[in-house]
Amino acid sequence: MLTSGAGVSQPVVSKHLATLKRAGLVSDRHQGRQTHYRAEYAALAPLVDWTHEMTGLWEKKFDALEDLLQRMDQ
Repeated sequence: MLTSGAGVSQPVVSKHLATLKRAGLVSDRHQGRQTHYRAEYAALAPLVDWTHEMTGLWEKKFDALEDLLQRMDQ
């Protein structure tokens, strides 16, 4: 259960899941009294792309900083 694992109340979890569903990041399936959610991985593709782009940017910046610090130590 998400509520016990997250350490928050059921209404809070439901509110967050509803927001994720409206954003298209999760879908739900009702089975009796239970609702099963699953991540929509295709909807996360822009986030994955952005993360890869930012990773490259920050790696370059940290490499430049490392070079500068090595020159300052000499």
